[in-house]
Amino acid sequence: MHGLEPLSPSEAVQSYVTSRKSEVSQSTIYEHTTRLNRFTEWCEKQEITNLNELTARKCRSYLEYRQERVAPTTLENEMRTFRIAVEEWETIDGVIEGLSKKVKVPAAKKGYQSRDVKVAKDHAKGILAYLDKYEYASLRHLMFSLFWHTGCRTGGLRALDLQDYYPDRYRNPLLTYNHRPETGTPLKKGKWGEREVPLSNEMGSLIDDYIEGHRHDVTDEHGREPLLTTENGRPQKTTVQRNIYVVTTPCYIGFACPLKKDPAECEFTAYNKSSQCPDSVSPHGIRRGFVTKMRDMGADFDTIGDRVDASPDTLRKHYDSPTPQEKRDRQLEWVDRV
Repeated sequence: MHGLEPLSPSEAVQSYVTSRKSEVSQSTIYEHTTRLNRFTEWCEKQEITNLNELTARKCRSYLEYRQERVAPTTLENEMRTFRIAVEEWETIDGVIEGLSKKVKVPAAKKGYQSRDVKVAKDHAKGILAYLDKYEYASLRHLMFSLFWHTGCRTGGLRALDLQDYYPDRYRNPLLTYNHRPETGTPLKKGKWGEREVPLSNEMGSLIDDYIEGHRHDVTDEHGREPLLTTENGRPQKTTVQRNIYVVTTPCYIGFACPLKKDPAECEFTAYNKSSQCPDSVSPHGIRRGFVTKMRDMGADFDTIGDRVDASPDTLRKHYDSPTPQEKRDRQLEWVDRV
């Protein structure tokens, strides 16, 4: 097309990533790359090899394609990133001018907003009971337990090395979260996200047993010894996410199916499809559940923030989402004191 220069989908994603590297964190770059990779996969299915061909109608087709496959909040995030990317591609004459203004970003309804998606306490207890009985000290058991007992992010979980675990340095076992961007494991808030997180003795025993019985004796590509491992080294972010989606599907632990399906026939029981189960939860949903649990136990926002690396204002706005019953129970603890 006149005035445009050929731009393949993969080249377009790389161009966008390069343009944003100095503006956002490495974890955000990873998230945006993952979202845009869904677009390149769609382009391949549609046999689109040059984004000069991209039109408003094709952008709408992409929206409809993703709408059938992901939750409303995920769709909103993906399409927002896609629109920003299209703006970047306009500046390098890769797509027609003004196309970004025609990319629709659907707003998720309030009931679907991310702050409302969390693992419930009873669900978490059921998962832990199941894993403790049938998959004790496995990678999945330790992953879920660390999310539920520390409230860490996926990036923080992946960043842990053997040397970051101190079983007997203090009265209780301890984990330290360290920012190591030069070897592939940055923390979301950089050096300001570094912290010490005390653990219960029960959690310490679980880590000890995982190291003794299930941890692979491997190093990552930088020669570091990860705490959590696969046969190939440090688990990728997608590996963490998919394992958490799997264990949070209700039927995995024998809970009732929200869709009343037979687990033997349900497509959402597959490893790569479990995120589509309406009751499965992402690692971030466990983090939200952890914050709500801590608030129910009476912890203040400053204490919780020190543990999960978040400001009190952020916790109030995005993480603490008690149910009406939880709100009532919190008040009952104080009713005789006022």
